[in-house]
Amino acid sequence: MKQENGSGPMPQRGEKGRRKTNVLLLLSDQQRYDTINAAGFPHMRTPNLDRLAREGVLFEQCHSTNPVCMACRHDLITGRPGRDHGYYTNLEDKPIDHYDTPTLPRIFSENGYRTAAVGKMHFYPAREHHGFGEMYLMEELPRRRQDDQYAMYLKEKGLGDVQNQHGVRPLLYHVPQNSAQSLAEHGTMWTADRSIQWLKENGEEPFFLMCGFIQPHPPWNIPAKLNDLYADVKLPPPVPRSRMPMDGNDDNPWFGDRDTKEQKEAIRRAYYTAVSMVDAAAGKILDALRSMGLLDNTLVIFTSDHGEMLQDKGYYSKELAYEGSVRVPLLLRYPDRLPMGKKVSGFVDTFDLLPTCLDACGLNYPAGNMRGTSLLGLAGKNGRKLQFSSSGLGYRRWVMCRNTEYKYIYHYNGGYEELYNMQEDAGEQTNLLETGREQVRVIADGLREEAIRYETECGPPDYIRGGEFCPVPYKPFHGSVRGKYHYWANYQMQKFYEGKRDERLLQEILHAADNPEKSGVRLKALFNGRNWQEDFCSRFKAYTGRELTCGERELLFGEMQEDGPVPGDAGYYW
Repeated sequence: MKQENGSGPMPQRGEKGRRKTNVLLLLSDQQRYDTINAAGFPHMRTPNLDRLAREGVLFEQCHSTNPVCMACRHDLITGRPGRDHGYYTNLEDKPIDHYDTPTLPRIFSENGYRTAAVGKMHFYPAREHHGFGEMYLMEELPRRRQDDQYAMYLKEKGLGDVQNQHGVRPLLYHVPQNSAQSLAEHGTMWTADRSIQWLKENGEEPFFLMCGFIQPHPPWNIPAKLNDLYADVKLPPPVPRSRMPMDGNDDNPWFGDRDTKEQKEAIRRAYYTAVSMVDAAAGKILDALRSMGLLDNTLVIFTSDHGEMLQDKGYYSKELAYEGSVRVPLLLRYPDRLPMGKKVSGFVDTFDLLPTCLDACGLNYPAGNMRGTSLLGLAGKNGRKLQFSSSGLGYRRWVMCRNTEYKYIYHYNGGYEELYNMQEDAGEQTNLLETGREQVRVIADGLREEAIRYETECGPPDYIRGGEFCPVPYKPFHGSVRGKYHYWANYQMQKFYEGKRDERLLQEILHAADNPEKSGVRLKALFNGRNWQEDFCSRFKAYTGRELTCGERELLFGEMQEDGPVPGDAGYYW
């Protein structure tokens, strides 16, 4: 029903005629903090996020509480750490711990809101709703086509033979590639279109809508229409190589150390293009809300689950406590309670999102105290002195504690410690604890004590004993763990595909990588490590039931290396 002046739908009203506030949570995946033009990064083309910053508040120091997808998303929907929901890594295919832990969608559903999830959620099992009334999923690696609305959409569009809907992971995980779909049918645009459809169908009901974009998470499958979006942009260089001893700082092709400048820039261009695609999709949703007369009565949140190292310090991907991985963008728009165009420099994090949503809508948390604090208040006054983050299990676990000047990181792997002066060394290149200065140790010990307290409250049980960290025996990492080429990407072949798997996979690999200008390198020149190539061949056989022919191997790899592992391969744990 329209208002008499035709400006939009009738206001949504609750008890005693009070208009209820809606919530729109826009969540990108693997987006760094320095990817919004309005945040002070002029190389970015993000007009819609810039508009959101002008009309709301930009939080400059937002941290992921656990910089990996699955764990952070459960931190977000519960407002609680892994100690309460059980997720510390991306490797835990199990249901949530403690089913009685309240979740954002469940609280809203139980308070009369219509709740929906559109896009990537990364729950287990995939259709575990956690209180969402409706789910329209688009997961990275759906196990069943029927569980994934985007996969079903492609089939209905006559594109059901697309095997790798979100880019080819085997061989090409960190290689810019051609999308198998057009821009209009790309998953990022589908998430926007499906969200808008849901909003239009929703009518006058108050809503909590969570939109999960897969981009700019790799692989970076870029539609041809956007190939030149960043062609004329001067890109910022990555932080110079300064890897931890456990990863090795010597020249190592597993980390892409031997890539040319052109190859590295092609990767960053693709990543930034993926961010701009999310920006465009977010803009479509915001424009739809505005046209429906709902924008000003909706708390809009834009953020990400974690960042991407993007070659900083010689690393790729996430899972690290460094800025590229652990810091994320955060924008809020809600004219009733937030100013326009304000930048807030104080520490905030993932745990603050749940209390913010409840605060904006006047809802109560049903189970005691919340871990975070409403951002509506922190936008005005934020007295936080410390920021924490943690990730992993066993030898891959670390915990971080920082203040405005210093960042401390403890790694359970051999008890390795790091301390950085964030005001003088924003790139985190000089570990002060390696200088041996007594004053540095005093600073580190103060932050270490706080990290132990945080880990005692939030971390896995039994990792702190007698008030101290319990390190595990030291193991060096293989370059495939935090580098450019991951062994696990080679077995992420789409299991639900019903056609001729061998032919289709080879077709999609060749199509994805047939533009050397886009990828920065020809397919045959990607990486000539024999172990890497043989691993792909064995995964291909397990997936398709046959060996690659000599001609196919030549087509993919050229002449394979015959002298064993590449330099830097031996002795690293993976």
